[in-house]
Amino acid sequence: EAEEFYKIYGLDVLPIPTHLEYRAMGEDPDLIEAEDKDQYGYRYTYYYLPDDNGHQPIFWKRKDYPDIVYRSVEAKLRAIVKEIIYYHVIGRPQLVGTTSVENSEHLSERLNASNVRRLMEIFLIRYAYMAHHNLREGDVLSTPELDQLYQPLDSLRSLELRRLGREYGLQSLSPLDEENKQALLEIFNLSPDDWDRLEAVIKGGVQHQVLNARKHTEESKIIAGAGAFGAVTLATNMAGRGVDIKLGGELAEESLTNVNRFLAESGLEDPYNMGMQDRLLALKAYSQEDYGEYAEDINRYFDYMDEMKRVRELGGLHVIGSERHEARRIDNQLRGRAARQGDPGSSRFFLSLEDDLMRLFGGGQVETLMSRLNIDEGVPIESGIVGRLVESSQTRVEGANFDVRKHLLEYDDVLNSQRERIYEQRERIFDKEDLREDVTEMLRTEVSRRVEQGMQDDEGPWKLIAYLEDTQPPIDLSGVAHPSYSLKLMMDRIGSPGTVEDLQSKLMQIASEALGAWHDHLRHWADSLIAQSEMGYESQFAERTELLDTFVEGLRYEESGAGSNLANELSNIVHVPLRLSDKVINGLKEGTRVSIDEVRGQIRSTLMQIYVRRLILTLERRLNDNWNLQASELASLSWEQVNQTLLSKVKDTLSRREDYVLGESGEIANDLKSNQSLMEEALDDPSALMRLLLIITQGRVITFDDRTHRRMMKATRRLTYIFLAGRELEDKPLEIIQHDILNHLEKAQDKLALVWGQGELNRLHNAGHT
Repeated sequence: EAEEFYKIYGLDVLPIPTHLEYRAMGEDPDLIEAEDKDQYGYRYTYYYLPDDNGHQPIFWKRKDYPDIVYRSVEAKLRAIVKEIIYYHVIGRPQLVGTTSVENSEHLSERLNASNVRRLMEIFLIRYAYMAHHNLREGDVLSTPELDQLYQPLDSLRSLELRRLGREYGLQSLSPLDEENKQALLEIFNLSPDDWDRLEAVIKGGVQHQVLNARKHTEESKIIAGAGAFGAVTLATNMAGRGVDIKLGGELAEESLTNVNRFLAESGLEDPYNMGMQDRLLALKAYSQEDYGEYAEDINRYFDYMDEMKRVRELGGLHVIGSERHEARRIDNQLRGRAARQGDPGSSRFFLSLEDDLMRLFGGGQVETLMSRLNIDEGVPIESGIVGRLVESSQTRVEGANFDVRKHLLEYDDVLNSQRERIYEQRERIFDKEDLREDVTEMLRTEVSRRVEQGMQDDEGPWKLIAYLEDTQPPIDLSGVAHPSYSLKLMMDRIGSPGTVEDLQSKLMQIASEALGAWHDHLRHWADSLIAQSEMGYESQFAERTELLDTFVEGLRYEESGAGSNLANELSNIVHVPLRLSDKVINGLKEGTRVSIDEVRGQIRSTLMQIYVRRLILTLERRLNDNWNLQASELASLSWEQVNQTLLSKVKDTLSRREDYVLGESGEIANDLKSNQSLMEEALDDPSALMRLLLIITQGRVITFDDRTHRRMMKATRRLTYIFLAGRELEDKPLEIIQHDILNHLEKAQDKLALVWGQGELNRLHNAGHT
C-alpha cells in the first residue's frame, strides 16, 4: 500500500504512533517505555510513571508470541485445547479465533467432557512413554508407538489405549485417579492449588461460548462477558463486532448508575466523570452502613473491580488464533481484541502444515525440515523463520487478491453497460406516457416461465393456480368486476344456465367437485406429513441411542458419580428427561443389556410423544378440528398404527365437513336459498355469478375467545377452487394455457385501469376541480 501511495502521490507513508508511544516520546514524557521478559522468556514492552523508582507497569503492549506450527491439524487442535485448558484453569480469559463457522463448532466439540477426558488419556500415555524412555519434551522423535496416538479422537479405541498405557506402567487411564493427578499437573504446568478447577474440567469439559453469527440476539452479551475470570469464547471473524471486551467482565449499567447516584448524594462532585479506580477509592471512604439501599450495587462494583484486578494480574485477555487467514488484516483484527487501551494481553497463532495457507504457499519447506529431523507429530516448531514464511505466504495471497481486484476493474465496462441499460429503462418509465406494452411484455415473459414450471410440477398445476390467485385476486370495486383465474375457469364450466334451478344445480356440482379435490390434497398432505415425522423420529432415536451407547461405554473407564448426577448427566446428553431407578443406574455402570434397553424404551416413549403431539396439533390446526386425542395414548403404538389412527381421524373430519357443507340442508344450500335475488341476477350478470362463487367459499363458525371467554363468530373457508382449477388444466396444451392466462391478466389490467381512472375522477371532483 505504501509503494502504491508513493507511485501515485509521490509521498512517503509514515506509521502513526499509538497514544502510549506518543506519550512516551519527547524530552519530558509522562510515561517511560521499558522492556522485560515474562515467565516464558519472551520479551515484552510496558510503561511506567517517571517518578516510580520501582518501575511498576501501569500500561502494557500486547505480547505477540511466535507462531507454533504442527505437522497435522489433529496435533494442532490438541495443542489448542491444551492451551485453553491451562489458561481456563488458572482463570485467564481467552478469545479463540477461527476462520469458519464449521471450525468453531468442531473446536467447540473438542472442549466437551468426553473429548477432554480422551485427550488427557493420550497425554498420560505420552507422558508415561517419555518417563519410560527418560526423554524430555523436545527430544521425542517420531515412532510407530506414538504415531498411532495422533489418529482422530473418535477413531481411537479405549481397549487399545489401555493396552498401550500398561506397556509404559500406567495402571489406570482415568484422569481422576489419584496416581495420575501429579502427572496431569506437570503436563499442564499447573500447581497443586489448581487441581480443583482442573478436576472440574475433567468432569464437565471446558465451559465456553461460541460466537459465529448464528446467535444474533446473544452476540453482545457473549462478547461483553468474554473478559471475565476463566471465560473462554470461540469466535469467527471478530471484525466489527462493536462491543469492547473488558477485563473482569461487564458491569451492569444500572449498577454503575446507582453507584454514581450514591456518590452524588454523598456530596461528591461529578462522580459520573470519574475513573473506575478513583470511584473505587471514593467508595472505600464510606462504611457498609453508609451504603443503605445502594449496598447491593456497590458490593457488585467491588466484586467487579476485584475480578478486573485479578484478571489483569493473570495477564489479561489471551487471544488464540487457530489458523492464519489469507489476509494479515483479519489476523491483526483478531489480535487487536487483546491489550486494548493499555490493558495487559497476549496472542498466539497455532498452525499446521495441513492448513490451506501453509499447504498452498511454502509449507513444503517446513514439512521437509520436520521429516528430515524425524520430529514427533506432537512436537511443534516455534521459530521466527516460520513466522516470516507465513508472512511471505500472506503477502503472496494479498498480491493475488490485488490482481483479482485489478482485473475486476478492467472488466467493469461490462457492468457499466448493464447500468446504462438499466438507467435507460428507468428513464423510459419516467418519461413514457403509456407503459401498457412494457407491462404486457413482462407479463408474457413471467407467465411463460411460470406456466412451464407449474405444468411440470409432480403435484400437478395447483401451485400455478395459487400463484395466479395471489397475483390477481378477484376485482369488485366501484362497479367494476373481474374474476381471478380460478373463478374464471369455474364460470366457464357453469356457462349460461337458463333457470335459477339449473344454476343452483351447477353451483352445487362445482362445490362438490372443488371440495373433493381439496380433500384429496389434504389426505395426500396428511399422509406425507406422517411419513416425514416417522423419518424424523427414526433419525432422532438413532442419534440419541448412539449417544446413550457412547455414554455407557465411557462409564467403564471413568469414576462413577452419584446416581442422581449420573441420571442428570445422561438426561442432558440425550436431551430427554429420564426417570432411572438405582437398579437401572447400577446396571448402566455394569453395561447390562436390560438397563440399556430400559433407557432406550424411555427415550423411544418420550420421542414418540413429542412427534405424535406435533402431528396431532398440526393436523387439527390445518383441518380446523379438535380430536381430543392424547399423544401419550398413541406413543405406545407402532408408526403403522399411528398412521392408521390419524388418517382415520382425517377421513372422519373431511366426511363431516362434506355433510354440513354439501348436504340438502347444508351451509351452501342455505346460503343459495337466502340469495335468490342474486341468483336471478347471475343468470345475466357475470359479476353476480362471481359473487355467488365467492359466497360458496366463505362460511362462519362459532368460536370462543380465549382472552374474553365470550362466544363469537369467526370467518372460515369452506372450500377452495385452486385444486379443481388445477385439474382443469391438466389435459390442456401448454400454448393454450399460456395464451388463456395472459389474455385473462391483460383484461385484468384494463379493469384496474378503469378502477384507478374512476378513483382519480372522484378525487378531482371532491377537490372541486371538475
